[in-house]
Amino acid sequence: MVWAVKPQTFREAATEARAFTPEAVHLSVAAGIRSGTIAEWLGTERVVRAMPNTPALIGKGMTALFARPGLTPAEHASVEQVIAPTGDFLWVDDEKHLDAVTALSGSGPAYVFFFLEAMIQAGADMGLTREQAHKLAVGTFVGASELARKSDEPPELLRQRVTSKGGTTYAAITSLEQDQVHLQFMRALHAAKHRARELGEEFGTSP
Repeated sequence: MVWAVKPQTFREAATEARAFTPEAVHLSVAAGIRSGTIAEWLGTERVVRAMPNTPALIGKGMTALFARPGLTPAEHASVEQVIAPTGDFLWVDDEKHLDAVTALSGSGPAYVFFFLEAMIQAGADMGLTREQAHKLAVGTFVGASELARKSDEPPELLRQRVTSKGGTTYAAITSLEQDQVHLQFMRALHAAKHRARELGEEFGTSP
């Protein structure tokens, strides 16, 4: 059974469904609510939490999964069958890591769109049409992401291969480093993780 409800209404919905789902495996995509709280509401330990992201809408999502102890391999497989059409997935062994997942990949598409906005605006400011800038920026993100996915080299080395000292990329990266953009960006992810933890505490914690 898939639970895709607002956190504020989960308790009421679970209470009403509890008597009718004693044998079900429950897959929750509700943000923040801990698996222990869900298990308590539903009266079962057969609970899996999922943290997907919006590219799941086109089959390119990234979903992290956490299962309460006791799920059988077959039940794990059934959950994977549900998630597979939405894109890739991974299991985490510790539920607290879902807060980091939320910050990194759950909210991650917004970061990409944020940088795309900046690239498109910069392209327009430099004389390109917004359509041209959009095509160039999006195509660059798609290509770079695919290269990173297929390469055995870490992103740091891939970046260095593009950055010839004294060249145009070097000028851009140097400017970003001087503004400490990487530190600011990492601080933003930590803020997202902190908020994810707050939401979990707001809607209930694991017993």
